[in-house]
Amino acid sequence: MRQGWLYVIAGGVAVLLIGLIVGLYLLGGSHQAPLERLRDISLVFITIGVVLWIMLMAALVGVAVWLALMIKDKIIPLLEELTSTAHRVHGTTNFVSEEVAKPVISTYSTIAGLRAMIKTVTRGVDFKAGGRGPNKPDPETDL
Repeated sequence: MRQGWLYVIAGGVAVLLIGLIVGLYLLGGSHQAPLERLRDISLVFITIGVVLWIMLMAALVGVAVWLALMIKDKIIPLLEELTSTAHRVHGTTNFVSEEVAKPVISTYSTIAGLRAMIKTVTRGVDFKAGGRGPNKPDPETDL
């Protein structure tokens, strides 16, 4: 169905161009040679082409300006909001990591201190071996 409309539009444009060429040729004066008439017709088509080209370029510039304004009005604030969100997440991550790590570190340092204190107080007593220290002899071997 779409190709049918495409052929109808292409045929209409072709008929229009041929009618324009014939009309312009017939509008030429009788004092003009056929080659002069064709020259004038080509100048008319060149002028129409240039006008269409300028209109297309103006539309392209308009789209570029619209895109620049869209970037200025929509994209830049979005990027600023994204940057502020990233900074907020970074700050939250730092806060949570510090607040979670502080108690764990202090607990482990307290445990390490207690272990060192117990080791110092007991001076290396091996509780698994029945409380024998480094200077206490083994009762079974010292008979």
